[in-house]
Amino acid sequence: MAVSLVFTPSVKAEAADMVQTNLAENSITLHWTAEPDAMKYNVYVSTNYSDSVLYASVPASQTYVTMSNSPAGAERSVTVKYEYLGYDNQVDEGWVDSGEYKTLPGKVTNVKQERWYYFNKCFYAEWDKMECADGYECVIKTTKGKTVKQESTYGESIRCSNVSNQKIYTVQVRAYTTINGQKYYGAWSDKAYCFTQPRIKSIYKTGKKITVKWAKVEGATAYDIYVSTKPKTGYKKVKTVKKNTTSCTIKKIGKKKISAKKKYYVYIATVKKVGSRRYDSGRLYFWNTKSGANYFDYF
Repeated sequence: MAVSLVFTPSVKAEAADMVQTNLAENSITLHWTAEPDAMKYNVYVSTNYSDSVLYASVPASQTYVTMSNSPAGAERSVTVKYEYLGYDNQVDEGWVDSGEYKTLPGKVTNVKQERWYYFNKCFYAEWDKMECADGYECVIKTTKGKTVKQESTYGESIRCSNVSNQKIYTVQVRAYTTINGQKYYGAWSDKAYCFTQPRIKSIYKTGKKITVKWAKVEGATAYDIYVSTKPKTGYKKVKTVKKNTTSCTIKKIGKKKISAKKKYYVYIATVKKVGSRRYDSGRLYFWNTKSGANYFDYF
């Protein structure tokens, strides 16, 4: 049974190299130098330095351990100690070695657009952290396959500048890690599609209806129109229009009719459907019916 323990290394222990000998996504195998007085070896594992637990005990004749069912891209802190007969024939514990050991990187997940800055012509993409990763390689392409950026980064995000607001880009990421002095790469992530919100070209309210027009985004398959009576909250999707439509008239928000006396706030999200998956641009900018297209603000 695994028990949380904290040990002080014995003065009898002599450091010995412990080496990771298998390279797999789902297991870690470690070998170490035999200790002449060992009765058995105890292997302790932790995901941080404060929760070390006994993973396995192996006989003195076995100087290796395999930790199976580990997730891809995992990193584990492993300490191996050995039991021997010490003073007055009491069982004591000596130190063999410890270190950080890794499974091979897996496939990076949840790559997505974080923000697209229309007026700065740049966007940020992000993804989930992989525990073992020393860094990530990213490639950004047009939907026609032309590479516009390829670089390595240590964090879980990347900035792509000098982009066209009328185009859609794909982002793929793979993690890499170093084991025994050699760099290993995981599989490329699924493609994420990045694109801007359409810029609203005109917006006005006449009587009890709102009319809005926007700039087309190349590669979009639809546009979602959102309206609220407050600038940063309460938005409801009032319409989804097809890719060749760049204007619409809004007469209701849900079941409520547009009021001639109120100011309304509007933003549009670009939509791209790839297979069964639906991507959208998210939101950063909104416009209002009083100031028109000359004024925008940020969420």
